[in-house]
Amino acid sequence: MLLVFRHEIRLIFRDPRFWVPFIIPPVILAASQAIAVSRYGGQIMQGMEGYMMLLLGCLMAPMGSPLAGDSFAGERERNSLELLQLSPIAPAKLFWGKLLAILPFPVLFAILAQVAYWLAHPEIPSTAAIASILGAVSAVLLTTSFSLVLSLRVKTVRAATQFSLFVVVPLLLLVQVFHETFLVGLFIPAVTLLVSLALSVLTAILSMRKFVSM
Repeated sequence: MLLVFRHEIRLIFRDPRFWVPFIIPPVILAASQAIAVSRYGGQIMQGMEGYMMLLLGCLMAPMGSPLAGDSFAGERERNSLELLQLSPIAPAKLFWGKLLAILPFPVLFAILAQVAYWLAHPEIPSTAAIASILGAVSAVLLTTSFSLVLSLRVKTVRAATQFSLFVVVPLLLLVQVFHETFLVGLFIPAVTLLVSLALSVLTAILSMRKFVSM
């Protein structure tokens, strides 16, 4: 499993296309805020910083989809999935090695983006900022696990990535409707994170069984 983990990490660092999606959402959000402030003045953003921080977390959520989509659909597309299954490494260890190499990147980038936004807007209350960080991690876990399931079922990385982007729509709608309730305390964000963790673990176990039986 450790051998697979190191191999996947080297591939991620070697291919710059995996890094581009992590940079795009913060840049777009920062640019849109700068344009709004320059056109309408700083008062337009007053009271919206917590909402924008949570919105950034949701925009960062699907950025790990290319990594998760490439995990198995990419191997199938390169005609190397069968070779992996014939390797002396146990299929379960192969699966967990790939997953553990993928998951830290979207989680880490989501947290870094959230912390950077909080530092840039220190007026955001601590409770709202921590709630937003928990929400961002929850969204990342859900979208990454969904992309992993797609990667096992579709034939191309493009299909896995495109289908996984549909998760963003309900996330954005939830942010629009419930952001005030979500940011007012830590109970709902903590429960959301626990549910996301449980669903991600369940999804990973079912995906592992699917991979082993392929």
